[in-house]
Amino acid sequence: MTISVVIPLYNKARYVRRAIDSVLAQPIPDLEIVVVDDGSTDGGADIVRGIADSRIRLVLQENAGECAARNRGIQEASSLDLIAFLDADDEWTPAFLETVTDLHARYPEAGMYGTSYLLCRDGKRWRPTFKDCIDSRDGGLLDDFFQAAAWNSPICSSAVVVPKRVFDQVGGFPVGVRRGGDMHMWTRIALMYRVAWSPVDGAVYHLSAENRAVDTFRADVDVAEAPVITEFLHSGRRPIGSRWVLEEYLTSRRLKNATELYLAGDRAQAKKLVGLTRGTSRFRWWRLRLKLALLIPPSLVPPAQTLWASARRLREKR
Repeated sequence: MTISVVIPLYNKARYVRRAIDSVLAQPIPDLEIVVVDDGSTDGGADIVRGIADSRIRLVLQENAGECAARNRGIQEASSLDLIAFLDADDEWTPAFLETVTDLHARYPEAGMYGTSYLLCRDGKRWRPTFKDCIDSRDGGLLDDFFQAAAWNSPICSSAVVVPKRVFDQVGGFPVGVRRGGDMHMWTRIALMYRVAWSPVDGAVYHLSAENRAVDTFRADVDVAEAPVITEFLHSGRRPIGSRWVLEEYLTSRRLKNATELYLAGDRAQAKKLVGLTRGTSRFRWWRLRLKLALLIPPSLVPPAQTLWASARRLREKR
C-alpha cells in the first residue's frame, strides 16, 4: 500500500525542511511526498529541491490558495490508496503513519483516519482537551464526529489520512475559501462516513509560525462549513450520528467565529452571527455571555480577553 503525503507550501521556507524531515523519519518507506508550492516568494521551493530523496516531488503553481494547493496535490498523487496531509509549518511525530495505517487496516470502511496532536507556541507544547473521543491507545471509530468536534476538533489538517476513493466521492477542498476550508472538507466526509481516530499524538501543530492562514485572514461572517450543514439538514437526510448534535456543532462553530469577530471589534457582524444560533442548549451560557457583551457599550466592556477566556473555560468544563 502506497501513501502520498501532500504538503501545501506558501512562504514557509523557514519550516518546510522540518515538515519534510518528519515525514522521511516515518518507519514506513513506501510513500511519496508531493510538495505543492503555491506561488511562494521566499525561496521555499529551492529548499525542497535541495533535499536529496527520490520520494519527494515538487509541483509549482501560481498562487491560488491553500485549498487549491491541496487539490493539486491530490491530483498529482501517485497513490490510489491513502492521501495524507501535512502543513508546511507543522510536523509529524514518528508514530503518525504507523498509527493511521493500523486504523485503516482495522476500519477500512472509515472515511478518514486521524490522531491526537500537540499544540506548540514559542517552544511550549501541550495537548488540547478532546471530548467524546476514544481513550484506548488502540483507537477506534468515533461514535459521533460532530459531538467531539464541537469542542476541539479531533481532526487536524496535519494529522489526517483520507482514502483516495473518498475524494472521488465527496470532491475536493473548496477553492476560494480563505479560512476553514479544511473543516469544510472534514464536515463533508463525516456526513457520509465514520471517522477513525487514535489518542496517540501523531503531529505537532505550530501556532507560532509565520503566514498561517488562521492568522492572516480574519474570521468570516459565517463558518465555512455552514452551507454544507444547512443544506444537509434541509435535505431531510439522517446524519451518521445525531441530528441534534450536528445542529449544536454548527452552533459552537458559529459562537467561536462570533467571539473572534467581537474581539476584532466587528460587533455588528458578531451580533448577526449570534442571531443564527437560536435554540442552543449545550452552549447556552457561552451564547448568553456573548449576547450580553454585545449589548454593553464598548467603553464599559471588560477586556476582550476576559470574555474569550471565559468562553474557553466553559468549553473545557463541558
